[in-house]
Amino acid sequence: MCCGYTGKILHVDLTNRNIEIEDKDEAFYRSYLGGRGIGYHYLMKMVPPGVDAFSPENILVLATGVMTGSPLAASCRFAAVGKSPLTGTAGESEAAGFFGPELKKAGFDAVLLKGQSESPVYLWVNDGKAEIRDAGSIAGLGSREVEDAIRDELGSSKIRVAQTGLAGMNRVRFANITNNLGHFNGRGGFGALMGSKNVRAVAALGANKIKFHDPDYLNQVAKNYAKTYRDNPLGEGLYVYGTTAFAGLLSAGGALPVNNFRRSALDDAKPVSGDTYNDLLLKKRKGCHACPIQCKRVIALDDPKYGVDSRYGGPEYETIAALGTNLNIVDLKAIAKGNEICNRYCIDTISAGMTIAFACECFEEGVITKEDTGGLELRFGDADLMLQLLEMTARREGFGDVLAEGSARLAKKWKVEDLPCSLSVKGQEIPMHDPRVKVGVGMGFAVSSYGADHMTAAHDPLFTDKTSFMSKSVKPLGIYNPMHPTEITNDKVRSYMRLENLWRMMDALGLCVFGYAPRGVMPLDVMIQSLNAVTGWNASLFELMKSAERGSMVARAFNSREGFTIDDDRLPSRLFDPKPDGPNAGQKIFEQEDFNRAIEMFYEMIGCDPATGRPHPGKLMELGLEWLEELL
Repeated sequence: MCCGYTGKILHVDLTNRNIEIEDKDEAFYRSYLGGRGIGYHYLMKMVPPGVDAFSPENILVLATGVMTGSPLAASCRFAAVGKSPLTGTAGESEAAGFFGPELKKAGFDAVLLKGQSESPVYLWVNDGKAEIRDAGSIAGLGSREVEDAIRDELGSSKIRVAQTGLAGMNRVRFANITNNLGHFNGRGGFGALMGSKNVRAVAALGANKIKFHDPDYLNQVAKNYAKTYRDNPLGEGLYVYGTTAFAGLLSAGGALPVNNFRRSALDDAKPVSGDTYNDLLLKKRKGCHACPIQCKRVIALDDPKYGVDSRYGGPEYETIAALGTNLNIVDLKAIAKGNEICNRYCIDTISAGMTIAFACECFEEGVITKEDTGGLELRFGDADLMLQLLEMTARREGFGDVLAEGSARLAKKWKVEDLPCSLSVKGQEIPMHDPRVKVGVGMGFAVSSYGADHMTAAHDPLFTDKTSFMSKSVKPLGIYNPMHPTEITNDKVRSYMRLENLWRMMDALGLCVFGYAPRGVMPLDVMIQSLNAVTGWNASLFELMKSAERGSMVARAFNSREGFTIDDDRLPSRLFDPKPDGPNAGQKIFEQEDFNRAIEMFYEMIGCDPATGRPHPGKLMELGLEWLEELL
């Protein structure tokens, strides 16, 4: 009997309106763990080479991990996987919240959408069955209205809804998927992929409890965690501030994006600090399924100009920087309004803010003029302009239709892709962390198989003190020595490789890194014991790391087949400039040649050809992926 997972994958052919259920055995789940691993397996097997991301031949997989829905903290995530409309790579994006556990309770570990509906629909998944239903009357509504309409139509407020928004239906390339209005598969444009299939939402409700091998052990661990997690500064900080304290902390360290990464600190960061946020905006704290950490923010802002709907949640750090400091905007009320607009229409705040910043710099430099912008004067520091452009982008109106393609496509169109103003990797805009202060994060930006992302591995500053909980927690990975955040050494590359695989393991399992070491407070040995209590397996850290590696290698094989090489793993040139301000002002932290050599060494370490990125046959054999050779 399956424990922790259902053993069932739901296949939905939208073109033919055909629904089938596929049964999978234990070996499949132990091989891939769920989430991204399951998604990449189907992506490689089902999507032909060279297919456009918006083609009906592309697939969208929403997949839970084997620990999704357990009573443990931070065990609620699911992955969206497909060929990314933004990057053209094998893409993934994980989300927390409540949809993942509910999908599993409804009878399925994953939903696989293929083909394309002729008209807008939504998928209703309930107690082992699924139905395609008409969504024509709600397709153009805001995400709150859609969630309410689906619950009203189906007769239950307990239904969990994962949906794209108006931006996704309009194929904005960085549209996202939201569940419960405040949790997002944020990067890679999976809302656009869902919209391209004419699927407005997937709704799930299940009456079945998820079966666990040893529920008593899990409940005891969950109780102990809830009582003690705030004793650790990592847990206490997440409870008090969520991620909102990062703006002030990163500004002090010279790592806060300002003015399209032309600066890295504010003269005064207090207006965007965590304390100001709590005083000005915070209404209450909110958690995900079974999670006491409550890192999500619910805000209250009754303002005649910037009033927000509290159901859309509040901005987190990435949004505060992307729609705020990097646009020279430090008004938290305006940033909160921008966050609400993005959440209502389902737009990735990072790509949206970075694309607007790119356009503003291009306007400053005369690359584009009012003739290109429809008469708009683009400038940094203009909060009202930011809000206007977000609305226009979601609707693809005027210059918003241009911005909806993302900065990388615009850089190519405007012939500035090699200039410092262009800040993307593999077509995805870089997140709000400066690699000149966090070299390991920079490596993640570069080598991530799905474009620049800040969630590829634990960040460098966690490991500067060998006596810290974080440094001690990763010794089972063979990481024994502290690391300076700005060093580029073989030890840094080796450590990044192992930390990346650890985080990919958590993604595949359905875990949030805020709950587990090294970023969270649950030690790795307890996590593994908990996994075995969920599944009844006797899994080891070695087995789990290999399973995570398996999913990553399938993604790299897909990218190699699509023509991506190590030449696509390059950081934007601005990030090799001397630090403009902060503690390291005027210093050039590292040379581009040294960084590129580190990337080559990374490929050697993971078993891929440094030139092409193609996995070595021996590596595929070691991982039991010989079947990939036929598809390459």
